[in-house]
Amino acid sequence: MDPKRRAAEGALSFLEGARIVGMGTGSTVMELVGLLEPDDRVYVASSAETALALARRGFRVAHPSTVRSMDVYVDGADEVDGNLDMIKGRGGALTMEKLLASHSKSRVFIVDESKLVSALGERGGVPVEVLPEAIGMVEGRLEEMGLRYSERTCQGKRGPLASDTRGYLLDVEVPRGADPRELDARIRSIAGVVETGFFLGIADVVVVGYPDRTRLLTRGREATRDGGKRRGRPACARAAAS
Repeated sequence: MDPKRRAAEGALSFLEGARIVGMGTGSTVMELVGLLEPDDRVYVASSAETALALARRGFRVAHPSTVRSMDVYVDGADEVDGNLDMIKGRGGALTMEKLLASHSKSRVFIVDESKLVSALGERGGVPVEVLPEAIGMVEGRLEEMGLRYSERTCQGKRGPLASDTRGYLLDVEVPRGADPRELDARIRSIAGVVETGFFLGIADVVVVGYPDRTRLLTRGREATRDGGKRRGRPACARAAAS
């Protein structure tokens, strides 16, 4: 079975009893949307893509401004390290994703095994959303800090790519050996930066899909859906070695 679909299946049990569900963005989330049947839950989407996919399948979709909190938030991730810290936002929805995750009682992330890394930044830069009016000033400050970056663009549009929240997107290279928390704080200290794609200390559970099984990673233990629980080293330590 496709690992993304298996990860999505592994998230279904976390929706039980939830009345308001936050939904992220990306291909693994689309797998989850395809598995769900219309119900009496209210869904809050992190992007227009997800909102449209849910609405077209008959789900009730609420605008984020109309809710105070969500029972559970489910999303994918671009990179997950051994501490269950993550990089997200390469789909361009990082600000809304972090907003919904931060205001949810439980946060579940679904990935395939290729997203497990030993250090954040192995697979690419960290996305950074910037006020359009501040793009030049932010880029100048990043250069002063010695950080390399690229402007996000897309086919069919000239100039920087804008997110659903209308910010421009930069991808900032993560220097080898950098402390994600320190780097996140440095970037966020720049006036004009809206949000970064570092999701640090946010995940409660990470469901990892493999062709033949799923792994449930938390900071305290690991459970597998192929027959039992493993104990010993924290699951986060084992994830780094995967």
